[in-house]
Amino acid sequence: MARYSCVTQLVGSAEQLSESIRAILERCQLNVLHNSPDYWVAGEPPGRNPYTKLVTVEVLMDRTRQSADGSIQVTCIAKNEELPLKSVNHCQQTFDQLKAELAQLQSQLQLAARQKDTLR
Repeated sequence: MARYSCVTQLVGSAEQLSESIRAILERCQLNVLHNSPDYWVAGEPPGRNPYTKLVTVEVLMDRTRQSADGSIQVTCIAKNEELPLKSVNHCQQTFDQLKAELAQLQSQLQLAARQKDTLR
């Protein structure tokens, strides 16, 4: 089973982050299968890849670990049933896309926070 995980800090309100995370999952062509205010499960739709290569992504927004600057810890896990025999496999490619989207969101949120601070 291939499994990849990352932890990042995102600055913003829980509602704003919730909407952004859902949009990221959709941009990564993942269907949201379950969501609650702090937790999402999304998966690839069947048809394009064999069943063992279908990626499932879990995202946890941990508000209990909110830091003083208002950032919230977000943990992402991507997994599938494929054995990661190759150094580059489908699950890793999907995870890398998800990670890139999260990094871009993090940059956008930090820029917005800086602009908001300079206006004060």
